[in-house]
Amino acid sequence: MPFFLNEFIMEDEMLTNLLWFLSGALIYKFLSYIFGIGTSINLFTQTLMGSLFMAKKVDEQMLLLIERQSDLSEKEGANEEQVQNAEKLNVQTHELWRIMIINTIISCCPRSIQSTLKFKDWKSAVKLLEK
Repeated sequence: MPFFLNEFIMEDEMLTNLLWFLSGALIYKFLSYIFGIGTSINLFTQTLMGSLFMAKKVDEQMLLLIERQSDLSEKEGANEEQVQNAEKLNVQTHELWRIMIINTIISCCPRSIQSTLKFKDWKSAVKLLEK
């Protein structure tokens, strides 16, 4: 084989190896980016579910507190109308708290994720937790 063809074949081989190396580096970069996004989404989802779980536990305790407060008011001798008014006010306050906590969670999410959330109110958030 002539000398100049031997050089051409070696250069072609080096070029092929360089292209394989660069394509491998690009694929590695792309896949690490994709897996990084997947990990971030998983972490965000777990944090969101943890926040909803904690809000549900606080909600349960608040309902228990409202019930005990009504019982205590009756035992202390408050008339029926006062007990009902206080209980109605507590239930309304509790419903406002539920709306506020869901709206706060949604507004704290990035805008790109807000549209993908599977809940918009308290009932749908609790349903999501129970799945």
